Amino acid sequence: MKKLLTILFILFGMTALVACKDDETPIDEDPTNNGELIDFGDTFVEKTSIKVWMDDENGEYMAEVIKEFNKIYPDIFVEFTHSGSVDSREALKTFGPSGNGADVFQFPHDHLAQAVLEDLVYPLPAATQTVLAARANTLGLSIATLTYDETNGSFDPESSNAVERLYAVPMSVESVGLFYNTDLVTTPATTFESLFTFADTWNATVLTDGSGRTNAEAGYYALGTSSHWADSYFMQPIYSAFGFYPFGANLNDPNTVGFQTTPMINALNWIETSLKPRVTGTGNHNSVTANANFETGKIPYIIAGPWNHEAYKEAGLNYAVAPIPSINGNETKTFAGAMMAAVYKYSENVSDAIKFVEFLNSDIAMQLQYEYKGKLPALNADLLANIEGVNEDVNLMSMAAQLAYAIPMPTIPQVTYYWGPGETMLIDVWNNNVDPAIAAATAEASYLARVDLAG
Repeated sequence: MKKLLTILFILFGMTALVACKDDETPIDEDPTNNGELIDFGDTFVEKTSIKVWMDDENGEYMAEVIKEFNKIYPDIFVEFTHSGSVDSREALKTFGPSGNGADVFQFPHDHLAQAVLEDLVYPLPAATQTVLAARANTLGLSIATLTYDETNGSFDPESSNAVERLYAVPMSVESVGLFYNTDLVTTPATTFESLFTFADTWNATVLTDGSGRTNAEAGYYALGTSSHWADSYFMQPIYSAFGFYPFGANLNDPNTVGFQTTPMINALNWIETSLKPRVTGTGNHNSVTANANFETGKIPYIIAGPWNHEAYKEAGLNYAVAPIPSINGNETKTFAGAMMAAVYKYSENVSDAIKFVEFLNSDIAMQLQYEYKGKLPALNADLLANIEGVNEDVNLMSMAAQLAYAIPMPTIPQVTYYWGPGETMLIDVWNNNVDPAIAAATAEASYLARVDLAG
């Protein structure tokens, strides 16, 4: 019986082998390679990876960016992590030269100099600078470029080893503008003189609610600010009309903050005598809740920024944006800001990280940024036509018009010590009736003391 079973198993095995043989592709009888070159390069390319920290909470925007990036660089794996634009720099400081941080990270313009001082940013190569020079918005590129002496840790352009380098890729640019309620204003003011004429009438108009109060008495002044009247960022367009720019003509001299200059004193006098009575009456610099008043349709004008669009749209307002009006025939030049992406100084894959930040300035990446984030792409004006929808976006085009007169936001580290004394100076003049020259001198001394204390 055992012999019979053994014979049956052998026969079954032979049958199975024959069946398998019949299904196989015929074997080449001559496997010899007759000199044909076989390239296994595409099959065995080693994939590399980079870590990208960007401000994109739900990840939809970055998912699309990475998908498009991989169409060009299929062998670079991109690991995305959401990180707030103001948080990444602080997080990277904890990693130091370990190489464990992000390869690419995002931050706003005013973090650049500090990030360079903290040894977090890899200077981009000349080839990248050449590519961007032909594409990137000039103001954005200017903000992302610093003159720095790495040996001495100095941003003084006269420093012995100072070199001008591009440290980041500008992604979007922005500025404040004059927002106006189109139900209350048909044609926006182009000069502060005409705006003040309108404001005088508006402020004196009696409300229709039966209270007998005027617009001004109810706190509904014609012009407001979405910040407050002691915010030097918002007041820069006024300063500029009188010829004041912090840190000298090139906005990069830490020894020339300029509070005590004649242009600043003249601007403060105008603010005290012409602006203050029409926007807060005799109230303090922050006594009027203009942003809430504009959202609810109670006032016609407000100085605001692109970050306010979402709230105004949700409020159902009919509004538009115009450039900040001129003063005494002089243009008002706002600060231009930028959101930027940089390569981490201690990235272990700098080459691929550079490819990614360069891609962020491409048409397709800028298109995605506009579609998902609604921001003005940091591109030359002639390239904006490549981004579908941007030229038809009235609000963004109004901001682009304002940027045509803007100046780059100072990025030297000492700008950190400018805002505090500047705010105190305006509060002294606005709230406490301090003579502008005395308030400016106090601000100058305060700035120099802070710089000295910081070393």
